[in-house]
Amino acid sequence: MKSKVVLVFLLLTSIAQAQIKPIGFWRSFLPYNNAISAATNGTSLFAISDQSFYAYNLATNETAAYSKVEGMSDVGMNLVDYDPVSGYTILVYNNCNIDFFKNETFFNLPDIKLKSITGLKRVNNLFVKDGMAYLSTSFGIVVINLIKKEVKETYSFISNNQNIEIFSMTEALGYLFAITDKGVFKANKNNPNLQAFSSWQKLTSKNNFTYITTANNKTLINTKDSLFTLLNDTLALVYSSPWTITRIDSIDSKIFINEYRDAQFNGVVHVLNSDYQMVDSFSTKGKPVRTMKTADDNIWISDAFSGLGKRNGNSTNDGIHPEGPATYSSFDILPFNGDVWVAHGGFNDNWTYLFNLKGFSHYQNDKWKIYNESTDWGLHDLTDFSSLAKDPYDGSLYVGSFRNGILKLHADGAGYDLIKYNGVMEPTNGDTTSYRVSGLTFDYNGNLWFTISGAPHELYVKTQTGNFMKFAGAANGQYAGFPIVDDYNQKWYIIPGTGLAVYNDNYTTENTNDDAYLRVTTSSISSSVNCLVKDKDGAIWFGTSDGIGVINCPGQMIEGSCQIDRPIVQYDQFAGYLFQNENVKALAVDGANRKWVGTANGVWLISATGDKIIYRFTVDNSPLPTNLIQKIAIDPVTGEVFIGTSQGLVSFRSTATEGGETNSNVTTYPSPIPSGYGGTIAIKGLVSNGDVKITDVTGQLIYRTQALGGQAVWNGKDYTGHRPQSGVYLIFVTNKDGSETFAGKLVFME
Repeated sequence: MKSKVVLVFLLLTSIAQAQIKPIGFWRSFLPYNNAISAATNGTSLFAISDQSFYAYNLATNETAAYSKVEGMSDVGMNLVDYDPVSGYTILVYNNCNIDFFKNETFFNLPDIKLKSITGLKRVNNLFVKDGMAYLSTSFGIVVINLIKKEVKETYSFISNNQNIEIFSMTEALGYLFAITDKGVFKANKNNPNLQAFSSWQKLTSKNNFTYITTANNKTLINTKDSLFTLLNDTLALVYSSPWTITRIDSIDSKIFINEYRDAQFNGVVHVLNSDYQMVDSFSTKGKPVRTMKTADDNIWISDAFSGLGKRNGNSTNDGIHPEGPATYSSFDILPFNGDVWVAHGGFNDNWTYLFNLKGFSHYQNDKWKIYNESTDWGLHDLTDFSSLAKDPYDGSLYVGSFRNGILKLHADGAGYDLIKYNGVMEPTNGDTTSYRVSGLTFDYNGNLWFTISGAPHELYVKTQTGNFMKFAGAANGQYAGFPIVDDYNQKWYIIPGTGLAVYNDNYTTENTNDDAYLRVTTSSISSSVNCLVKDKDGAIWFGTSDGIGVINCPGQMIEGSCQIDRPIVQYDQFAGYLFQNENVKALAVDGANRKWVGTANGVWLISATGDKIIYRFTVDNSPLPTNLIQKIAIDPVTGEVFIGTSQGLVSFRSTATEGGETNSNVTTYPSPIPSGYGGTIAIKGLVSNGDVKITDVTGQLIYRTQALGGQAVWNGKDYTGHRPQSGVYLIFVTNKDGSETFAGKLVFME
């Protein structure tokens, strides 16, 4: 009978639990829409995008995306190659970090990243041969033994006490060749003294070469538009191009020249035979940067614009790459019940637009849809999308552009309207064609409030009936943005360089005669306010370049009977103002009223009053791509915390969700609880901050806790520290006055 109960629970929960991630689970949402380089082992292709790494299996036609969540040590890619001797794919990052990848496992070699170098430190190229990786760097050639996964030696090129930069290198007929900013050099590979610069012979002082390789035991060197061969250590021109040569590859005794037609934004690959005669060519979708041949005799292109492309006649097919957003920037994030919108635009610290054409992206059911001009969706010349808000009544999405007004995307995801020239909205002073919408929010009556930075009137509203109004505010034509609505239906927004503003329409939006507003100076904390949020108690928290301020009585601010509070907290042995000396860039409040704080030094989760640190995440202890945080947003249904950084978007499944007035759609994860499971058990869909009891079927108390907002968490152990025996257990949840209860079940498997 017990097995039947377990089977029933499995059937009921298998679909519902399929997409639920456990507490503490990280996800990465990086863009993979290009392939700045690639390599192959014959059966798979290994490609790097601007930010990360992915693989394509030729047999299954499946792509696998990798990030720090899957074990990579870093983000920001530079070079990739494959070594058949060791079986490793070598990944080189922009910061000179190195990973080796094999059998779904990453091994990190941080030696060059950690090495102290006087002057510039970068890796320009990667050449792999016979189990060795040769890195051409700004300070010499670094040789890595791939079997031992260690740096073997470094060949330093030094002239007049200055490092000579190495751009690329290769091997031919027992000799090593290197192109540098001082010319081309050659050395016998078996010379035991290669670390001495005197062992290298200078062949030419010509220094405008970009890449060197070997084909048919001949050394080939190219500039941006010409190809040369070395004959008896003398350069001979063999090919010229009207376009930009990105790389030379040798396949089956033929020379493949990857070329980019800059003005046309596409490319071509010309094929030469061993006598340097053109015998074939085909066009590419974008910018070809490497040509490869796989074991099935297909030719593949690594395309810097569109991913991996396979040759199909005289051209390449559409780029292959994993799902991902349009780009890595996440200036605003809007998540709800697993549905995530991301705005990729924004503006700089001087509140100036960036002409960002990346648009915005939508994540749903593990798929991404991109809205920008490159997807031919109709968003031509619309830039700097930086704010998001969803209409609570009709489901339409409003996206603010810091240059082009407001885009209203219809709830069906197809049609849209551009709101700009409507007789009410005003352009930014001195920039008459620019409508710098700097924030969007809905009030409790379904009215859309927004700010236009630098306009004569900074605060505007679109009422639920469709009327537009503007309000004389506190900014007086200065910059303004990031509006929120408090529990008194007041509108708060930032005035950079000065502080905050609060506007009270006295619940009569279309009657301005009874309105009042106040400019709130925050000079006692900092003149630079970055972000605003309202907590569960109705207080306004704001982050500045020097910590956090709190307004605990926002309803009394305009009348002058409320002051800004700067909390003093003690962490360990140190006491001081809350986040003093930290540049707080992002704030969010979870279902338990705890505060998520994003800075230039990572992310914190602090208690409701700020007196305790619950989590601290940095690049060193988490999959964060960088410590520079742009935005934090929390899915109220799932409790997933989305963290937008300057180098990509990640999420963390936290312990709190939004609570309700009743218990509804209560679910547990995992359910049933597998044998040997040692993770956190989550019970969600609860009344806010409810009292949670777990008992056995006889009523014996096993565990008791308080819900964090709408979710309770349990480590799966009873009060004695032991895992309960297999079987069915009961869940009882009660709110503060005892009027709301729930009886549910969870199952521990054998």
